[in-house]
Amino acid sequence: MDKGIIMWAVLAAVFAVIMLISRKIKNDIKEKGIETDAVVSRISDDGSPDEVDINVYVRYRTEIGEEIEGILSNPRTDLQVGQRVRIKYHPKYTGNARLV
Repeated sequence: MDKGIIMWAVLAAVFAVIMLISRKIKNDIKEKGIETDAVVSRISDDGSPDEVDINVYVRYRTEIGEEIEGILSNPRTDLQVGQRVRIKYHPKYTGNARLV
């Protein structure tokens, strides 16, 4: 069997697993997430000069009082550092948050 085909198959399988995990986290936050207030703590562009890859981070306290800085998985383009927002997070995935 051609090594190139095997490599592509492995890559496709890894990509599929990553997508499934991402979807599970998103659904868990949506269905079982805890709502709280947060503040946009920073906005970064991790892209290249040819591509924009904006990441929006929020700082919030969990229900047990732990202060977390997590990334928003569904940011809006109008967010600014220091802005207060309402989010949902899951205690199991505190590094990920979603705007309500």
